[in-house]
Amino acid sequence: MTVDPALASRRGPAARPPHAASAPAPSRPARAGARAAGPPQPSQDTLDGRFTQLARHRPEAVAVLEPGGELTFAKADLWASRLASMLMHGGVQLGDPVIVHCDDHRQSLVAQLAVLKAGGVCVPAAHGLDTRELHAVGTLSAASTVLCSRSTQEAWARRHTTLALDDPEAWRRITTHRLEPALPLSHAAEAAYLLRSHEGSGAPTGHLVDHRAWRLAVDERIRTAGPAPHRVHVAGPPSSPAALSAMWWAFASGASLRTMPRPGTPAGGGGTLCAAVCTPEEYANLLDTIQLRPGLVQLVGGPVPADLVTRHFAALPGTRLRADFAPTDGVLPWTSRELTPPGAAPHTLGSPVPQVRIRVIDDRGRATAPDQPGELCATGPSLPFTVVHHPGHSAPAWEEAPFLRSGISARRLPDGSLELAPPAT
Repeated sequence: MTVDPALASRRGPAARPPHAASAPAPSRPARAGARAAGPPQPSQDTLDGRFTQLARHRPEAVAVLEPGGELTFAKADLWASRLASMLMHGGVQLGDPVIVHCDDHRQSLVAQLAVLKAGGVCVPAAHGLDTRELHAVGTLSAASTVLCSRSTQEAWARRHTTLALDDPEAWRRITTHRLEPALPLSHAAEAAYLLRSHEGSGAPTGHLVDHRAWRLAVDERIRTAGPAPHRVHVAGPPSSPAALSAMWWAFASGASLRTMPRPGTPAGGGGTLCAAVCTPEEYANLLDTIQLRPGLVQLVGGPVPADLVTRHFAALPGTRLRADFAPTDGVLPWTSRELTPPGAAPHTLGSPVPQVRIRVIDDRGRATAPDQPGELCATGPSLPFTVVHHPGHSAPAWEEAPFLRSGISARRLPDGSLELAPPAT
C-alpha cells in the first residue's frame, strides 16, 4: 500500500506487537525500539485512553443511544479492543489510515476506538456521502481497509478490504482473535484523524490531527461552554464533522451521545440536562421542528447567519447559543463566540480560541494591514498539524506548511476579532 508521506509516524519508530499464531507475519520489516513489557495503561493524553478510563469508572453508563439500541462504555471499549486486535493481527500498522463509514453511531464509535487503539489513523466518511465524495476519501487517504456497515459495504467492496460491523459473521471472526496485550498503541503526538476539507471546488485536501490537538480543542470547549450535560444530541450522521465534535466533547465530560429525536417523538428529560451539536445548516433545517428544549445549542462549522440567531431566540429564548467557527474540517474551531439576542452581525466570526494563531494574508502570502481583507489562515497546537494533498496536486510555493488555508476572505478588527469581508480586488 502506498501512503502519502504526511501519514508517516511522527515519533520514533515503535515495535510491532506479536501476531496471533494463526496469522502470518506481515511482509513489512519489523520496527525497532520496543516498548516496555507489560500491558500499556490508558492515557488521558489520547482520545481512546480517556474513553478507556471512563469505561473503567462508569462501565454500565450509556455511551451511545440510537433508535436501535444503546451501547455502554464498557461494551464499547471491550468490542473496540477486540476489533483493534483483529486489525493488528491482519497487518494494520502504526500510522496506517483506516476508513470508518458506518450507518450507526454505535458502530462508528467502536470502529474509531479500534483504529485509535491499534495506533492507526481514523478517516471518517460520513454516512450519506455520494459516490464522488467517497472516492475522494479513498484516494486522499490511500487506505486499504474500511470499517463499515452492511448498507455501506458495497461502496468499497471492489478496491478495499471491508468489515461490516453489523454482520454477525464478522463478529464471530473478530472474537476468534485473542485480545492483544500490547494495546493501546496510540500516542498523544501521533495522528488520530485524517479529516477531509469541505471547502472549495478544487482537488480535495485532508488535515491530519493528533490526539493532543483534539484534547486541547475539547478542553477549551469545556472551559468556555462548560462540561457537556448528561445527554448530547447530534443531528448529523455517523462520522460527520458535527458528530465527531459532539462525541468527544460528550465523552470527555462523562456524558452520552444521542441522536436527535425525530419529529413527533418525545425527547424526555429536562432541558438543562441536554445539549445539541449541529452545523448552522443542520440547525436551520431542524429548528422549527426540534423536539428538545436543550440548555445549550453548540454550532460548529461555517459562519452563523444573523437570521438563524434571531430564529433561535424566538423559538428557545432560555437556551444558550454558541458558535465554533471551523472553516476547513468543520470540527476543530479557529474562533468561538457566545451569541446573544437579537444576534450579532452575520459577518462576525468572533475571536481566535486560545492556542490558535490567526493570519490574514494577501495572494502572495503576505500579512495584510488591519481592516484590510485577505485570506484567513491559522495554525496552533489545537489545530491539524499538516495538510495532505490529493495525489498530483500541491500547495502554492509560498505556503508555509504549518498554516492552514481557509479559502475565506476576512479582516481583523481593532478589538482583535474577525469578520467576513469581500475578497480584495
